Amino acid sequence: MTDPGPITAQALLAKVNPRAGPMIITVFGDTIAPRGGSIWLGSLIELMQPLGLSERLVRTGVYRLAREKWLKARQDGRRSFYTITPEGLDSFTDADARIYAAHAIPWDGKWVIVQTLPDATPQARKKIRDLLTWHGFGQLSPTTMIKPGSQTDNVNQVLAGAGLKPSCIVFSSDLENQSDTRAIVTNGWDLKELSNAYQRLLNCFGDAAELASVGPQEAFVARSLIIHQYRRILLKDPQLPDELLPPDWNGEKARKLVAKTYHLLSPVADNFITEKMPYADNRCPPPAKSYRTRFM
Repeated sequence: MTDPGPITAQALLAKVNPRAGPMIITVFGDTIAPRGGSIWLGSLIELMQPLGLSERLVRTGVYRLAREKWLKARQDGRRSFYTITPEGLDSFTDADARIYAAHAIPWDGKWVIVQTLPDATPQARKKIRDLLTWHGFGQLSPTTMIKPGSQTDNVNQVLAGAGLKPSCIVFSSDLENQSDTRAIVTNGWDLKELSNAYQRLLNCFGDAAELASVGPQEAFVARSLIIHQYRRILLKDPQLPDELLPPDWNGEKARKLVAKTYHLLSPVADNFITEKMPYADNRCPPPAKSYRTRFM
């Protein structure tokens, strides 16, 4: 078998082939949010260039994200800055708690349930279903979404931010017997496909930490791409307790790889970020303290 040779940032980029909007969201959540949540458009263009996004794609992407209420534009002289909106920050905060968790969040045996109301429009029903699927919910029936947990505040915030709160009710409950739980898991999620997605991540990024020795730009690309792929899978993962997972589940192995790779790449990647993200007095804002404790 031919030796594929050392891993490269370009090879990873070709495998992932990210779309502009989702990749920009990943960089805002992973890199920009902990540094104040605001960036000059010119700096964003420079950050995204090694991730394969042209200036035109970045400009189009941030315009669409602003229209979707993820970002807000403001002018400072001749410079355009983009800042995460309060609604966007709520979504980032909710996602960060799951993405950068040191361990799987323990389950208290309860379920968060979202019931679409009878007078909801077909468009509202579809939006609720699509939005909650992205946040790890499974579909119990055409009008009922369910997810392990008991905290409803974040779910209410997500729905309210999308203007969907009047179309549904949110509550938490437990189930009377284990057979009900098994039925929910079987019908609510495609765990086999999720586990396969985690395995593809393991195959793609197993050696990505080696790019820390190549240079800051390569480390930034590798870190951004592994978080991008992990985020896409994890936010659809209901994070079920171990006893409800199949024996060949790859989620925990993937989490450990991402955490290790992230820690090895970050000190080098941060040098690239500092160079490309100047703000006041041409200095990059320092990251929040929580940035240093990700996956810890």
